[in-house]
Formats: sequence, structure tokens, C-alpha cells
Amino acid sequence: MIAVRPIRLLLALRFIKTRAANLAGLFLLTLVSSGVMAQAELGVDETDTRAIMKANFLFHFAASNEWPADPVAADFHIAVIGNPRLHEELVDKYALKMIGALPLKIDAYEGIDAFLQRPVGQVVYCEPGAGELLRVAEILRDKPVLLVADSEDALASGALINFVVIGNRIRYEINAQQAREKGVLIGNKIMSWAVKNSP
Repeated sequence: MIAVRPIRLLLALRFIKTRAANLAGLFLLTLVSSGVMAQAELGVDETDTRAIMKANFLFHFAASNEWPADPVAADFHIAVIGNPRLHEELVDKYALKMIGALPLKIDAYEGIDAFLQRPVGQVVYCEPGAGELLRVAEILRDKPVLLVADSEDALASGALINFVVIGNRIRYEINAQQAREKGVLIGNKIMSWAVKNSP
């Protein structure tokens, strides 16, 4: 019993340190978004700009929320469906990070059918909208998975977070009630930065 306590203490300290770093990163998102949008005005590819911002948000969605305990999980997965540039940005910037005590793994899927054959991920970003998004939402309906989209009426189609562009900046809206029902507790910082929260 004496040998176990130091290990638990080390894990707790590591979690606290990681959590503090993630909150500091969230604070910097507003500064980053200003700089990234300035790059867009200077002629940097808009696809790259959007991928950088989305990757930053997705990482913080993973790191700053509370997730149900999974005793068999060896990794924390972010799945990206239909957006190779976003997957590339996530791998380049965040592949070696930790989410709590779990190493972050980033999975790419060309389309919905590929994902549905092996639906893995605590955070799933789905580029296709409408009926395709509904298919993904249906397969994830009873799972504690944060489904993120970037399409009109995505929250009504089952996404928990949807990216929106406001004043030339990428922001997001949240369906917090549905997230709670799925067992995902959205962090206060994530909630406070949303442009629209469903209660």
C-alpha cells in the first residue's frame, strides 16, 4: 500500500500540471486566432489558416473537458473524417501530447464509410454535413464521444460542437445539454468561449 501512494501522487501531480498547461493554452487561443487571421489577410492559404485554428480548438476540446473513466483505454483518440489537412496539422502539432494520463493518437478517415467500419475516438471531427453527419451521430449516439462538425444546423444533426465563422474568426457553438446526457462534461473555459450554448 505504501508503494502505491507515491505513484498515485505522481499521477495526480502530472494531471494537475497538464490541466494547468491546457488552461493556459486556451487563454492564448484568442491571441493565436488574431495572429492566424492576420496571416490570412496577408495571403496565407485560408485552408491552412482554418486547419491551424480547428486543430488548436480540437486539442483543447480533448484536454479541457472531463471524460468518463475507461479502465481499458490505452490512448486518447481524436478522429478526423474527410479533412486531410486538419489531420496533418493535428499530427504535426499535437501527436506527442498527453490527455490526462493517456497519449494522444490522431486517426484519419477519408470518408464516413471508412470511419463507420471502425468508429474509434473520444473526439470525432466530421467534415461532411447533412445526412453524412447524421450517420456518424447515429453510430455514436450512446457513446461518450464529442462529435464536432463544421456545417449548417450541425447541432440539430447530432454534433455537440459546431464551428462557425464570426467576424473572420473561427468560433464554435455547443449543445452542452446533449454532451451531459452522453457523459461528457464540457469544461468552463470551453463553455465560456462558445458563441452559443444550448443549456
